[in-house]
Amino acid sequence: MTKERQKPDQEYLVLKKAYEKNRIMQGEDHPDTLASLDRLADYYDRIGDYDAAIELEEEMLTKRNSMLSSSDDAVIDTYSRLAGYYSHRRDFPLALRLAKHALKLRKETRGEEDPLTWNAAGRLANIYADAEMFDDAILVCEEIKKKREAMYGENSHQAAVSADNLGSYYAGKGELDAAIRYGKEAMHRYYEAEDDPSNILKCADRLSGYYTKLRRYDDAIKVEQEVLGQIREELGENHPDTITVLNNLAYIYGRSHDNNRAVSYGLQAYEKCRACYGDDHLETLKAGRNLAGYYRNAGYYEKAIKLGEKNLESLRVLYGDLAPETIAEEMALAECCGKIKDSGKAIYYCEDALGHLRESLGFKDPMTLKAISALSDYYLLDGNMEEAISLKTYVFEKRKEVLGEDRKETLRAAARLISLLISDHQIEPALDLANQYFDKIRSTFGKVHPITRTFLQDVRRGLSEYDQNNGG
Repeated sequence: MTKERQKPDQEYLVLKKAYEKNRIMQGEDHPDTLASLDRLADYYDRIGDYDAAIELEEEMLTKRNSMLSSSDDAVIDTYSRLAGYYSHRRDFPLALRLAKHALKLRKETRGEEDPLTWNAAGRLANIYADAEMFDDAILVCEEIKKKREAMYGENSHQAAVSADNLGSYYAGKGELDAAIRYGKEAMHRYYEAEDDPSNILKCADRLSGYYTKLRRYDDAIKVEQEVLGQIREELGENHPDTITVLNNLAYIYGRSHDNNRAVSYGLQAYEKCRACYGDDHLETLKAGRNLAGYYRNAGYYEKAIKLGEKNLESLRVLYGDLAPETIAEEMALAECCGKIKDSGKAIYYCEDALGHLRESLGFKDPMTLKAISALSDYYLLDGNMEEAISLKTYVFEKRKEVLGEDRKETLRAAARLISLLISDHQIEPALDLANQYFDKIRSTFGKVHPITRTFLQDVRRGLSEYDQNNGG
C-alpha cells in the first residue's frame, strides 16, 4: 500500500502567491509570470507529482513557442526541464527525444564549445543514466569533462561535477572500481576548488556508497570522517548536513557489524535531529527508526523497545496503521519482545502487524505468511504448543498451495512443522510428513546445510521416540 503524498503547504503557498502576484501585476504571459510557474513545476517534480509538473511545463512550452523563437534560451530551457520531468516519470523515450532536441537547439544557437551546450549535454547524459543506458551516458559525459577541464581547469567546480557524474554512471553500470576512481577525483577537485560543503557532502556520500557496496568499510568510514570534520567546522555541530554524515557513519558501522559504534553515531544523529527539527519531524522519526534498529542489532532490546514504541505512535499518526513503515515497526517490536522472553507483548505486536498485513496484502502474501510464522514462534515461547502448531501448519499449507512443493520456502515450512510436531510428541504425523519431504530437503539444500542437518536431527529424534513407544 502506498502512502498518500502530502505537499509541504508552506512552500506551495509561497510559490502560488508569487505566481498570483506576477500574474496580476505583470500579466499572464510576462516572463516573470512564466518563470514563477516554472518554479511551481519544479516544486511538483520534487514532491513526486510528475503529472502536474509535466502539465504545467507543457503549458509553458506552448506559450513560449507562440511568443518566442525556437532559439530563445527560455524555450530551450523549457524543453530541458520537460525532459527531466518525463525522465522522473520513467517515460524515457519521450524524455530522450526532448533532451536531444534541447541539445540540438543549443548547438545551433550557441555552438559546440559553449558552456550552455555542455550543460544541455549533461542533462542528456543524466537521462541516459536514468534509463540505465550507462554506456551512452559515459560517452557524453567524458566529452563534456574534457571540454570543461580545458576551459575551467582540472580543479574547478565544473570539472569536479563531470568526474562526480562519471563515478555515478560507472557505479550504475556495476563497475565500482572505476566509480571509486572518478569519485576520488571529484572529491579532490571539490576540495581544491573550495566548493560548497553540500557538494562535497553529496560526492562523499556517493563515494562511501561505492566503497560500502564492495564491503570496503574502512575506506567508506574514512571518507565520511574527513567530511564530518569539515562540515562541523564550516556549518556547525547541529547543521542538517552534519546530521546526514552522522547517519551515514552509523549506517556504515552497522553494515560492518560494529554495532556499538553504529549505536553511538545513530544516537548522536537522533539527538541532533530532535534539537534541530523537533520530536515530531519526519527526519527525527527516520533517525529514531534507524537508532532502534542499531539498538536491536547490538542486543540492547529494552532500549530498542522503548524507542520503537515511541516511533510506532508517530508512524500511526503520520502514515496510518496499514503503511509498510508502521507494520515493519510492529514486527520489529515483536522481535525485540521475543528476544527478552516477553511473549505477551511479542504476541500483541505481531498480531497487530498480522491484522494489518492481512487487510493490506491479503492472506497468502509472503509478508503475511512470514508474520504468521513469527507469531507461531511467539506462541511457542508462551508455551501454547497447540496454537504454534496450528499456525505453522497454516503457513506450510499456504506455501505449498501458492508456491508448490519443491520451493525452498515450502521445504523450510515443512521442516519447521516437523520439528514442532516431534516436540509435541505427534510422532507418526511428523514422520509421515518427513518421509514425503526427506529427499526434497536433502537435494534442495544439500547434506551440510543447517536446515538439512537440523531436519535430520529431528527425524532421528522422532524415530528414537517412535521405537521407544513401540518397543523397538
